[in-house]
Amino acid sequence: MLESKLAPPPLGFPPVPRPRLLTLLTRRVAATPVTLVSGPAGAGKTVLAASWLRAQGDRQHVAWLSLEESDNAPAAFWAHVAAALRHAGIELPEPVAPGPGEHAPTPQTRLASVLLARPRPLVLILDNADCLTHRDLIGGLDLLVRYAGTRLRLVLCARADPPLPLHRYRLTDALTEIRADRLAFTAEETGVLLAALGAPVPEDIAAALCAATEGWAVALRLAAALLTRGTPPEQLVAALVDDDGGVAQYLSAEVLTRQPAAVRRFLLRISVTDQLWPDLLERLTGRHPSTRVLASLAAANAFVERAIGAAGGYRIHALFRELLQAQLAYEDPGAFTALHRACAGWYAAAGDLPRAVAHAGAAGDRELTARLLIDDLAVAGLLADGTAAESVPTGAGGPDAAVLRAAASLGSGVAAAAADLTLAAAAAVDTQTRSALRVAAAVTCAAAAAGPADDDVQAAAAHAESLLAEVPEEQEPRRAALGAVLAAERATALLHTDASDDTLLDAFRGALTATTTADAGSRLRARCLADLALLEALAGRLSQAAELVSDYEALAEQHLLPEARREGAAATAAAWTCLERHELGDARRWLGRAQGRPADAAGTGALRVVLHSRLQRARGDLDAADQALQPALDLPAVPRWVREQVVAEAARVRLARRDGPGSRRLVGRLPAASPRAAVLRATAAALGLGEESPGPVAIRSGRLSPVLAVEDAVVRTCLLAATSDVSGAVATLELALRLAAPERLRRPFLDAPPQLRPLLRTHPALTAAGSWLDPTAAPAPTPQRPAEGSGLPRTPAPAPPLVGELSARELEVLEHIAAMLSTAEIAAALFISVNTVRTHIRSILRKLAVPGRAAAVRRARQLGIL
Repeated sequence: MLESKLAPPPLGFPPVPRPRLLTLLTRRVAATPVTLVSGPAGAGKTVLAASWLRAQGDRQHVAWLSLEESDNAPAAFWAHVAAALRHAGIELPEPVAPGPGEHAPTPQTRLASVLLARPRPLVLILDNADCLTHRDLIGGLDLLVRYAGTRLRLVLCARADPPLPLHRYRLTDALTEIRADRLAFTAEETGVLLAALGAPVPEDIAAALCAATEGWAVALRLAAALLTRGTPPEQLVAALVDDDGGVAQYLSAEVLTRQPAAVRRFLLRISVTDQLWPDLLERLTGRHPSTRVLASLAAANAFVERAIGAAGGYRIHALFRELLQAQLAYEDPGAFTALHRACAGWYAAAGDLPRAVAHAGAAGDRELTARLLIDDLAVAGLLADGTAAESVPTGAGGPDAAVLRAAASLGSGVAAAAADLTLAAAAAVDTQTRSALRVAAAVTCAAAAAGPADDDVQAAAAHAESLLAEVPEEQEPRRAALGAVLAAERATALLHTDASDDTLLDAFRGALTATTTADAGSRLRARCLADLALLEALAGRLSQAAELVSDYEALAEQHLLPEARREGAAATAAAWTCLERHELGDARRWLGRAQGRPADAAGTGALRVVLHSRLQRARGDLDAADQALQPALDLPAVPRWVREQVVAEAARVRLARRDGPGSRRLVGRLPAASPRAAVLRATAAALGLGEESPGPVAIRSGRLSPVLAVEDAVVRTCLLAATSDVSGAVATLELALRLAAPERLRRPFLDAPPQLRPLLRTHPALTAAGSWLDPTAAPAPTPQRPAEGSGLPRTPAPAPPLVGELSARELEVLEHIAAMLSTAEIAAALFISVNTVRTHIRSILRKLAVPGRAAAVRRARQLGIL
């Protein structure tokens, strides 16, 4: 039996080489008299020491002694130490009887004398050193360390720190410590270990398993056994902590059952929370202070450890906590529920509502969960992005649950139940209910009202906005997200109305800015991107439309959104942009994609019909173009911005067929003061199909969109040419080209009356200016700004200079914005809070004088910052 204690125990498996630790231990042993290898059960302490011993070429200077409880007696211990030294080849003299009046030398003094006489140090490895607690034994071991000086290197392998004066050793640099964090396997070592045990896995799976087990050696070996038995890698962690799993059995036998009953009960009760705040633990256990128990458990390496930055300064190993929770739920289900409910109350009072919601859900308290979700204003995520829908409790009653269900339905694109909306509407106006419920209910009702009944939406949104002022400052991110939801819903509602183009554009630009700066969710932002892209394309701001489409498609790709679920407005905008530029092949491809996507209720389906008609007209098939438009002309309740496009295209087809009366009838369906109607009437006059004789008709009142401004200038050119005012026609056409060049807006020139083409072909000043009208030509030159008093909209002025220099941190944030990271992802990448990222973004937008993130990236690239 003694022989078995003088060598490392058989491992039962070939140890995996870990050069990192072997080198570390070699250096530590050479540097200090005492090396403590301390870690929890199964951390690999003995394996490390045994591997190091086997790696030594000269065994004559290393002694091994495996300890057990029976060795905690001075006589037995020193006898076994002497045996270990003899086993290592060290000759020990027989003890000499003391003379009269002399004291017999102590074992440690005899050993110190022998060691001091050696030419080189002896390494003594004591495995399971935490067995040693006897006061005289510990005192003698300390004397040996001090007496033997540089000729002894003591290596202690222990779960708990032995009661040696470690504090004094630290002060005198006599101690080196290798603890659990060093013993833990790295991701690379995990892969090597699994391969050595016959269960090779890809690097990403090895890294994930290493993270889940925190590099704990026993768990990794058990995982390898499960893998060799066919367990899928994604089920490994769950299989490890199952009741019949090896980890659960190991932890129960090696850690939990060894604790006193009171400590065991303490561990079970605190396992319901991953944050060990002293106040919370006192509520869960009734102990004050609980930190003493945690400190003793950490000192004993009982899978509780000190953790700088962790809540309360301690943390429980993830796998051990899983076992504790499962054991608590099995032994006392009532306590499990009550403790989670207590955590929910504590976190709610502390203002940490997401954790409160998680604990209420774990307690199975559906009504409490619903109430906490409402207090956390979770409807912001539900409405904006459909996030957290899985946390909405099913089967719960009351207005809180009704609002959540309604918001979850609306966020996923499904109509909310009438009963839920009825409860939500009542809660929104109930002055006796709490503020968070009123706000959540009001915003949800506003979202539910979005549709043709614009007045209902605007009224509901106005009521909700008045309530948003009641949201406390600490919930500012949620308030901003709810404000973004309202802005988006108001803008969407306007699509169903006869609102002006400027009103629609302003609404969607504001909504996109709100969804971007508030980080209101990718789904809501994507919807705003698509709708705004379409509006910008219809207005003739083709570059802006193309960029918005690109942003939308990139966002859809990032979230792996299938083609059939993408916004039809985005593809329609892309097709419209290509057709305005006379890029017919690309227009057909985008129109095909648009037809494979859902059309919204506001009329993008009718706009696709217009696109189809234009493509047929470009081929010269006027009959097909006319037939394509007829169903769209008869659609009921089509909003103005769509109706005008359908009617205008039908009128152009009639003009192309030289059908003056038919064109006039269609133009008569447009508002009398419509600039588009004026352009069409002037076009008919230039073609000799109008009721009045051709003359210089100009549209000078109001703000024109780029496409109408170009169309107006083109038709005025034709009218001037028809009256032989060549100089006036040339000057007007030059301005039209300058306006259209930045957007490569070719369609108005190709649709123009016949007076235009001779000017373009023959006049020297126009030949170069119009060279870009050929789709195969190089990009258009940068235009000059129109002269004052020309009656045409001026191109945008140069971007304003920087308001201030960007800081180094703001530059980092801007680079992450350019990489399309969300606010939360930027915060994680830079190790700062989400609110700090939002502050930096607001500063960036202010300094670059731009309204949103996409514009900030464009501006930064223009300035050479990115």
